Order: sequence, then C-alpha cells, then structure tokens
Amino acid sequence: MTRPESLSTAVSSAAPRNARQLWVLWRYWMVREFKTRYAGSVLGLAWAFVQPVATLAIFYVLFGRLLAVRVPGLETDQGYLLHLLAGLAVWLPFTDSIGRGVGSLVAYEDFLRKQPMPSEILPAVSVGGSVPVMAVAYTLLLALAMAQGLGPTMGWLMVPLLVLAQLVLTLGLTLFLSMAHFMWRDVGSFVAFATQLWFYLTPVVYPLSQVPESFHAWYLLNPVACMVLVLQGVVLGMPMMHGVGYALAFWVLLLGGGGWWFFRSMKSALGEAL
Repeated sequence: MTRPESLSTAVSSAAPRNARQLWVLWRYWMVREFKTRYAGSVLGLAWAFVQPVATLAIFYVLFGRLLAVRVPGLETDQGYLLHLLAGLAVWLPFTDSIGRGVGSLVAYEDFLRKQPMPSEILPAVSVGGSVPVMAVAYTLLLALAMAQGLGPTMGWLMVPLLVLAQLVLTLGLTLFLSMAHFMWRDVGSFVAFATQLWFYLTPVVYPLSQVPESFHAWYLLNPVACMVLVLQGVVLGMPMMHGVGYALAFWVLLLGGGGWWFFRSMKSALGEAL
C-alpha cells in the first residue's frame, strides 16, 4: 500500500466505536488500496486477471510441456493445468497478501500515532486487496474443471467454506507478521526469503505423488500445502492424504486465532506506539 497524501478529511480523529464505523473505515481504505495499487496502470483492475493467467501460462509451459509433468489420479486432457491452477488459486493471493501486509504498520506508523484508528485494518486491507486475484483464479479453476467433465459435484459445495478458510488463515498470518515486523524490522527480509523457499515446499508446480511417501506426513506441517491439497481433492477429485482436512482446520484455528491474539496482545503492550 502507498501512503495517502491526506486522510484527515476521510478519517475521524476519534477511534471508531462500533461495527458501522469500522465498516466505513475499512471500506474507505479498501477503495484507496485499489486506487493506489493500480494508479497509473493502463490495464488497471484487469491486472487481477492478467497476473494469475500469466503466471499459470509460464509454469504450464515450463513444467507441463517442457518437463512433461503428469498428475496420477487426474486423467484428463488438461490434468496438470488443473492441478497447477488449484495450487496457484491458493498461493498467489496468499503471497500477495503477505508481501503487502507485512510492512503495512511500519508504512503508516507516523499516521497511526497522529490519527487513532484500529491498526488491524491495515493488514486486513492487504488481504482484501488480493480478493480479485483469488476470485479470478477460483473462477478459472471451476470453469476448466467443468469443461473437463470434473464437475460440478457435491464436493463443490465446500468451495465457499474453503475460500473462507483461506481468508482466515491468510489474515491471521498477515496480522502476526505485520506486528512482528513492526517490532523487529528484520522480519520483512526473512519473509521475502522464506516465501521463496515455501513455494517449493508446497505442491503447486508438482503433484504430491512425485514426493516419496515417507515425506508426505511432513506436508501436514505446511498450512498452505494443506489448503492446496484439500482444494485439489474437493474440486478435482484427487485422492487426499489421510488427516489433511483435520490439519487444515487446525492451521486455520491456530493462525487465524493466534495471529489475532498476538496482534491484539502486542498492540496493548506497545501502548501509544499503535
């Protein structure tokens, strides 16, 4: 997010006290986020479509065509493309939210000291800003799955719940990392490095079946991998590893609730700093 030129006319100097005020304030920041994110861009909001499609095309050509990666248990003409799209539908919004949200408190530190407001809104806006990319990716996934004769099925009724789980998980981690970065500025550099490694530890460009079975249980320790595997199972009908659904529920509760608790606890401890 970029720093606004003037917010005094849009935000009251008194902290919001009810849900309606919070909604108005969050909506204001969301509108500003989209305006600043795509300011000066010829394509504007269309980048929410271009980004996932371009990323999908690059990985598909590299892994699906040149390296000829195949997905056992998904015997369709575009099996690898579907597998890849399911992974990117989780990964792209996740990393976009984390990348923008980790520095959100630091970027507005001076403003937060002068204009009291719920600082949780800033990381939440970063997550909200990734929703268009998520919507495009999920829409493409469901449309291609139907075109390949894989749905709709009863399992697809779980998709809204999975979207909610993804948002809660992402928001919780973004809250945690934004506060951690506010307290320890090295966190931002660590996150940038960790997300690169994290990508290859998540079955996005490769199917889990290509990993030796003795390592499969370790993927339960990866919340993003759990999300990807459950989405692939629900939408594409791929076999799901035993316990992955419970692992995902655990991570959503831990990161969603734990991230919120950490943010609020540290906010109280820091006092006037936030």
